[in-house]
Amino acid sequence: MYYLGLDPSTKCTGYCVMDEKHDIIEAGKIDIPSKGDEGDKIIYQIERIEALFEKYDITKILCEDQFSKLNIDTLKKLTRVSGTILYLAKKHKLEIELIYPTSWRKIFHGSGKAKKEDTFHKVVALYEFENLEFKKDNDLTDAIGIAWACVDLHKEGVAA
Repeated sequence: MYYLGLDPSTKCTGYCVMDEKHDIIEAGKIDIPSKGDEGDKIIYQIERIEALFEKYDITKILCEDQFSKLNIDTLKKLTRVSGTILYLAKKHKLEIELIYPTSWRKIFHGSGKAKKEDTFHKVVALYEFENLEFKKDNDLTDAIGIAWACVDLHKEGVAA
């Protein structure tokens, strides 16, 4: 059983495939090219996410949802990306839920008030990562935290 955590973005989407023991099977970042229109950028991401669906027997997907404090243009772009991910998951008959950052952080940290920096430091400590930098790797570490929450939610049998 594998669980997929996604931290979608318009520039760099983090992903993590994790097993039920919280072991990372694969994790990385999808760096979205700056060239091309919005549709091209969405297709670029989706093709890479779909490759994960085909490579692993994914049990459940947890994808970070957007919150309304973002710039309206950014919110619209992120919503389009999330909508496309929802479509792709349903196309592959995969269970998927959207989750707010405060909700998955509450599961991962025990407090929804934890910040991106807290997640970065906890992931680096738990998995003994070296050479990660907060500014360039926080999409990756957030995806790992989201995947962790996905595992725990599935074990508990509750919805996000």
